[in-house]
Amino acid sequence: MISLAVWTTSLGSILVVYQYLFLKEMLGTKYRYTFLWYYLGTWLYGHINVWYGIAGTVWGNMIYLCACALALNTLLFHGSAIKRSFFTLWIYGIHEVASAVLFPLFQSIAILNGQEINFDFIMRSVDLASCIASIFMMEILKRKLHLLKRDFEDRDGIYLVCIVTFICVTVSMTAMTFFQVNDWDTEYVCIVAVPHSLIALGGEVLNVCCIIMLERRLVERLAKQQHQMLRQQLETSKEQYEQLIKIRHDMRNHSLCLAQLLTNENIEEARHYLEQWNVSIEEGESVIQTGSIFADALLNPKYRQAKKLGIDISIQMRVPGEEKIAPVDLCCLLANALDNAIEACQRGTAAGYPPGRIRMRSQIHPNYWVFEIINSAYLPVKRHGGRFLSSKQIPVSGIGLQNIRTIVERYEGVLDLQSGTDFTLNAMFPLS
Repeated sequence: MISLAVWTTSLGSILVVYQYLFLKEMLGTKYRYTFLWYYLGTWLYGHINVWYGIAGTVWGNMIYLCACALALNTLLFHGSAIKRSFFTLWIYGIHEVASAVLFPLFQSIAILNGQEINFDFIMRSVDLASCIASIFMMEILKRKLHLLKRDFEDRDGIYLVCIVTFICVTVSMTAMTFFQVNDWDTEYVCIVAVPHSLIALGGEVLNVCCIIMLERRLVERLAKQQHQMLRQQLETSKEQYEQLIKIRHDMRNHSLCLAQLLTNENIEEARHYLEQWNVSIEEGESVIQTGSIFADALLNPKYRQAKKLGIDISIQMRVPGEEKIAPVDLCCLLANALDNAIEACQRGTAAGYPPGRIRMRSQIHPNYWVFEIINSAYLPVKRHGGRFLSSKQIPVSGIGLQNIRTIVERYEGVLDLQSGTDFTLNAMFPLS
């Protein structure tokens, strides 16, 4: 009995380690030494429940543990509230459902062997086996479902939270009907225990299927986004190619015209003609070259758009490779940042101010990538609760900045926003 208690305690500690590693992989940590705080927090709220008996029932214990774990995860990990809620519920749900699978089997085996039922021994055995099952499932999912840490919309989280909650409630209610019976007849105990365990096992399988289904949805969404990016790049390349064909086709005519102007000694007209010709050539060139065809295809049209609006824009960018930052995330970051800057300059122009300026640059260091964009901000940027509000009619936090913040958190980076006569966005992404 003592050795079983030691094994249960040891595996409980290992389970906490695996829960932390799972959450770190899926959400990303906020602080240094996060594991120390996570372990101390888990130990504290678990022992408070034991010392003071805050939750004395199965339902109460589940609600208490999930609420405390969610509060702790909110303090220590990144991600939206829905995403943290889902992973918290899923981690505790697989452990509880595994217990519901094993308890009827262990108790029925004890009854069939004619042993006196030692409830504490059975519960420790079930807890031990449940810890092993939970560790096994988290390790498999952590290694295989890598997309969950990249892209996770709140609507997916809400949908899956409802499913996991329904699974846990249904399995728990089914298991409680078995727990309430004290005196089992050996003739019927297996007939009842096996269906109860199978129902609980089905719930555990559905828990895993929820995660697998989520990853498949994310794969489909990622493929769709990449398809859109490739289509945009192809359209930009097509426009540049068509422009180049036109220039080559008109090259002879332009040369003849210039030769005639120079023959007639119309120097000023020849210079003006040549300037106009250079402008048409520059419109077909790829001015911005970042090292990524996706970023180039995105930034060049926006650069020309800003130039046409009269904005003084300068872009000096080098971006990390696709193995460091996914092209979808990189383009989302650059597009939202540059769109916000152009819109800010347009608002200033509409209010009677000069067109403004935009400075966009980045540097790649050995262990991190730094991205910065500065734009004129003639009009004050509104803030509420520490967040910048959208300038649009709907008084909500800016969607573009929300998307940028989500991407920075996804890669465990740092985001700094400053507003004054200029609006400055700085983001640092670790590359190691």
